Amino acid sequence: MEGRLFTLVSAEDDGMVFAWGMQITTPTEQEAVTYCRNPITNQTVFGLHRNAESALRRYGTTLQLRLVWED
Repeated sequence: MEGRLFTLVSAEDDGMVFAWGMQITTPTEQEAVTYCRNPITNQTVFGLHRNAESALRRYGTTLQLRLVWED
């Protein structure tokens, strides 16, 4: 099992982090866990996705985001 950290940031400003995440890869599959705070309610939100790119597609529907790998 291998983990790789990433952030989802504003497409216009890399300093504005929307979510932190980790993509977990095994020999047979991938999944990604994300952590963010709802900017309106300030509630913590955790997500589980197929991979980091699918997390970007999920959250990128309402905000212009970019995936940044934290290697």
